[in-house]
Amino acid sequence: MDKETELRLGIKSMLSQYDHYFTRTPHTRYWLVVVDNHFEDCYSFFIYMQRFKAKLIKSYEIACFKRDKGQYEHFLSSLKQHSNLSIEYRDTRHLIKPDKMIDYDPFHGHNSLYKAQ
Repeated sequence: MDKETELRLGIKSMLSQYDHYFTRTPHTRYWLVVVDNHFEDCYSFFIYMQRFKAKLIKSYEIACFKRDKGQYEHFLSSLKQHSNLSIEYRDTRHLIKPDKMIDYDPFHGHNSLYKAQ
């Protein structure tokens, strides 16, 4: 398979995943996140959703591919043409370090074993 066909099929798959997860459920907020992942040497595209007044945020990966700037630009422009959702950009080289250690987080289970003692 040539590179152009592979790119076209990748974009088609991403948009299909987007349509599958973007269900336009009432009282739900949706947004997109694009991650430049230097650890795994890839770009990842996610759709996030959060119900109104809910703390739980769900995310689904809609595309992942090797770090290629040209391919990234094609995927991103296709997604922007297909969607009006806001987009957050994240880069794993600039991770946010919290001010203090998390002692206890019941939503994610951080240090739950130590807190129980």
